[in-house]
Amino acid sequence: MVNKDFQEYTEKLYNIDANYEAILSRNKKGVSKMKRYKKKVLNIAAMFIVVILVGILSTQIYAKIQWDIEFKEYENRQYETGAGSVNEVIKAGYTEDIKMDYIAQDGIRVKVNSLMITDYQFEADIDFQFDEDIVLDSEQFDFGYAVYDDENNIYGVIPRLHVDSKKYDYNDYTKYLYEELGIKYDNKNLLGVQYHDSAARGNKYAKDRNIVSTITMESSKGFPRSKKIYIRIFDLGYTMYDVQEENGEFKLNTSETFTISDAEWIFEIEVPDKFYERETAELQLKEAIPEVDIDKISLAETNLVMEFQSESMRNVIISGMDMEAGKWAEVQKEMLYITDGEGNRYDTTSMGTTQEENGLKVTFDVNKTILEKKLYLNVNINGKTYISELIEK
Repeated sequence: MVNKDFQEYTEKLYNIDANYEAILSRNKKGVSKMKRYKKKVLNIAAMFIVVILVGILSTQIYAKIQWDIEFKEYENRQYETGAGSVNEVIKAGYTEDIKMDYIAQDGIRVKVNSLMITDYQFEADIDFQFDEDIVLDSEQFDFGYAVYDDENNIYGVIPRLHVDSKKYDYNDYTKYLYEELGIKYDNKNLLGVQYHDSAARGNKYAKDRNIVSTITMESSKGFPRSKKIYIRIFDLGYTMYDVQEENGEFKLNTSETFTISDAEWIFEIEVPDKFYERETAELQLKEAIPEVDIDKISLAETNLVMEFQSESMRNVIISGMDMEAGKWAEVQKEMLYITDGEGNRYDTTSMGTTQEENGLKVTFDVNKTILEKKLYLNVNINGKTYISELIEK
């Protein structure tokens, strides 16, 4: 029995009759003179080719049908849009507040409170308000988010963490968004078109059914100088854990994921001039430090990022996996830090390895306003201390 849906889809996709006629029209005069048995042979050959083609492509066609259905469901999902503009800077620092009304659906109101973009860091505060009848665990509250600009540069797509991966494909939303934006999806290189290296979210405020969460992303290659960005908030929920301690170790007994809403909020934000006209200062060491091969030192509006190679320091970082948290924090703190001409000290805020051989990337709590002071990089390797001034290139 022939599957009619499959047949209709096949005929529509490959347009067999039209293609057949197009082939024959090239030799229309010759065909008109052909004998009947030659026509019959040609028809049989054409049908044989079609059968082979359909047999080979049937799996791909059924996959395409399934994808069309799933993407149609995605397009018909529940979502609301909102736009915002930037107020004058109300608080000190580089972050700017956003003038925006709450967008409401499913008894939940959401807006973007603030925004900050540098070459290497993105940060935004997302404000949620929940109706009284919504079951909520503010401590475990979580959500997915995506950030991209008007030229389809994707800062990052960060789904909510689900405990049972069998019930949720982390890549589903990413695939749909890529399709919507016309971006090629490559499962083997999923993050290849995304700018972020790391991402996080955390509750900044939670009281009276109002939660303000901060989303952050970092990029080693640098975020684009966008004039308009879009922030999408989706898959609101939380996970409950039952954790038990045994012999000093914590063991996860049971866990369950709860979905608060399947709705989505899409915010369009005009980026302030100072964000897309930003300039990052490039620094270098005045004197080389043994066993530290610098790739780049960049001083942005909110932090200093240094990428380098050091086998000794990388070994220390890897060995830190076996240390207690408090001890490792002390080792990390004393291994690498920055001081200024007035004796102030600036510690690392993050430290990790890169894909380069013996590659490391560290971030310091230093911003561009400090350039008026002399800066010094302090490195402790194998019991020796090295100090070198940081100067502009």
